[in-house]
Amino acid sequence: MKNFFVFFIFCIVFINVFADSFTQETQEKKETKETKPKEIKPSTIALVDEAITIKQAWERVLQHHDGIKSEEIGIQRAQKLSTATKLSFLPSIDLSAFYVHLAKPIELDLIQDKSLIPQIPTLPPINSFLQTLASPIPLSKQDIVMGALNIVYPLYTGGARIYASKIAALEIKDANEALRLKKLATFEELVRIYYGVVLHQEVLHVLENIQNGHYQHYQNAIKLQKAGQIARIEVLSAQVAYDRAKNKTAEAKNSLEIAYLAFQTILSSKDNLFPSSPLNLGDKTLHITDFGADFFVNETLQTYPALKTLENKTLSANEVKKLQMSKFLPKVGLFGSYVMKDKDSILNKMIPDWYVGIGASLPIITPEGRIQKYQAAKLAQLQLEALKSQARKELELLTRKTYKQVVSAIQEYESLDSSIELARENLKLQEEAFKQGVATSAQVVDARNALLAVLIEQKSVTYKAITSLADLMALSNHLDMFYDYQH
Repeated sequence: MKNFFVFFIFCIVFINVFADSFTQETQEKKETKETKPKEIKPSTIALVDEAITIKQAWERVLQHHDGIKSEEIGIQRAQKLSTATKLSFLPSIDLSAFYVHLAKPIELDLIQDKSLIPQIPTLPPINSFLQTLASPIPLSKQDIVMGALNIVYPLYTGGARIYASKIAALEIKDANEALRLKKLATFEELVRIYYGVVLHQEVLHVLENIQNGHYQHYQNAIKLQKAGQIARIEVLSAQVAYDRAKNKTAEAKNSLEIAYLAFQTILSSKDNLFPSSPLNLGDKTLHITDFGADFFVNETLQTYPALKTLENKTLSANEVKKLQMSKFLPKVGLFGSYVMKDKDSILNKMIPDWYVGIGASLPIITPEGRIQKYQAAKLAQLQLEALKSQARKELELLTRKTYKQVVSAIQEYESLDSSIELARENLKLQEEAFKQGVATSAQVVDARNALLAVLIEQKSVTYKAITSLADLMALSNHLDMFYDYQH
């Protein structure tokens, strides 16, 4: 009886141990099945029909960007207005006509008091003549129709036409500078968007590799737990790191899709175009210090459209000042008309068929505030001179600052190579130590996250260097040098 009781107790203990082991193994398989990721492939967005370089993208933007088209239309508008001012040197010719219905025909009475005629003793023939004189003489009909071809040709307007023509010509130059400024600003925007897509794509690729690394570490942790070498908390730590990596990868995919939408928008394209220029610094970019900051400053001050616009506006203000002065001067002009009329009345026959003449006018007192407008024009010129001086100072500062940013980003980019190498070696060391049981899961996760941080930092620094280089080239009007540097 005693042996039977011992055997019974042994069976119960064996069944409990076997059940616990089976339950734990089933749970681990379930966790592995649930958390095993799908095979991660290189980053893609939809189906790319065509890869496009930064230079090809810029050429496409020049053809399809509505903002640039708007400035081109502005040039055409300024040209039309300039042509209109030149036409002011031509004479003014017009054709006028009128119809008048009078209350009664125009008549001429030679004898006002007709009652005196019978009292005059005359011979019969003379009496008949006096009766005829007493009758009113019709000069015109009751309905009058008349037309005239008129011409007015200003000979002297105080120089107003000349000054207006010069102002219109400066407006054309101003419109051209506005177009150049829009192109430079759009180029800077394109570079940011273009390389922004490349940056997001490469960051996503890094995150996918890091996610794969976390997954492999998680699988290794499960195997080591089964072998009894680590506690379950180490497995949970690896699982948490893997889940966080998946979330970061999903966020990166969303960011890439948003960046790609911006890329399609600036290209004004619905085609599946994708950047092909890599996110790296060309050999010439690394040696940009061969050109000193003074070179780019001088180029900026000589060619930047905003400064040219201020110069044009200053010249225009000077012409406006002269235009206001012309209002104090006399105006002289020729005029003439050719009259078209019916010659069926005495009055119409008396009106000459044509006439010409010359006239002049000199304003003495006018309610236009000529003096104040002239003074305002002089103040506008002084204001623009001050603005131009300040703009030159700010542009010089901006150019030097941008140059420093490019140089600083290049130096930072080169210094991160050693940090990446150190992070890779540290990760290998921690992974080997974890497999041998002398390192924790948290140490492996920290090493992998450190590698992720330094990789993303270098790509971000590269993006900063490229965009700063684009800003510098746009400021100095050397867009071709950007392609040369990034070739």
